[in-house]
Amino acid sequence: MGQHNGYVVDFELRDLGDGEWGGHTDWSTWYSWIEHTAPTLFIKTGANGTALRYRTDIIDLGASKYVYPEITCRALGSPRIVIEYGDASDLSDATFLGKYTSDNDQTASSVFETHHIIDYINAGYTDDDYQGFKARYVRITVFVERFIWQLPLIVPLVWFPDRISPFYQYGRTNPRIYNLNIAFKNDMQTEEQYDVAVNADPYTITTTDIDTIVSMNITAHSEANKKLVPQIVDKANKQIRVIDANRFDTSGVNATVDIAMTGLPTVQANEDGSIGRTL
Repeated sequence: MGQHNGYVVDFELRDLGDGEWGGHTDWSTWYSWIEHTAPTLFIKTGANGTALRYRTDIIDLGASKYVYPEITCRALGSPRIVIEYGDASDLSDATFLGKYTSDNDQTASSVFETHHIIDYINAGYTDDDYQGFKARYVRITVFVERFIWQLPLIVPLVWFPDRISPFYQYGRTNPRIYNLNIAFKNDMQTEEQYDVAVNADPYTITTTDIDTIVSMNITAHSEANKKLVPQIVDKANKQIRVIDANRFDTSGVNATVDIAMTGLPTVQANEDGSIGRTL
């Protein structure tokens, strides 16, 4: 079923607000959105209140497998999609992608990691870290922010050329989530590199089509008086080395290799906040 901090109307998830009626002191502005939001997070977010938040239940992929996310969220406002993944059924070992806060919540103790991107800077142009991964359990959380300049209802609607008059108020307003589509795909991509000069130990491969490597085959070019043996040092970080068996030494040597790799494609955040395979 998932969890959220809003309410559902006509298949839409709408922002409920987090203020309490008992805390109101000025009833002449009860209709203002600021009266429906708590002021405790003002310093962190730049506006009173919290984002609309929806979190799925933990999703079991059936086995620990390599996947990449394809997630779309149609919303009124700007969504930030957070992915947790791991092999523990309660995600106690979770790794985060697209982090919003330090603890994936909006409590007073939270450290906001990326709040500056929500409804201020378009997704895809900021600190996105989405990629494929290996895990059995996954959970998705979506935060949606919406900020606007607006006139209080008691002010007559007057045209101001710059659209920012002394009467305008800037602040958080009510975002909505219309639908959320989640898929984890495992179609692989291949990349081959030839005549690669390995001149460091370890040597880091630079890929163009693959972000998460699943398998790697390395062939060393033969050199006189050497028995070259290529090794994978750290597949996740794309690091290799080549050793010379004639030296009875595990230190890497300079060599030329051909590399064939299979893995998950690169993933990007699009301007609308959705996540998918880089085209």
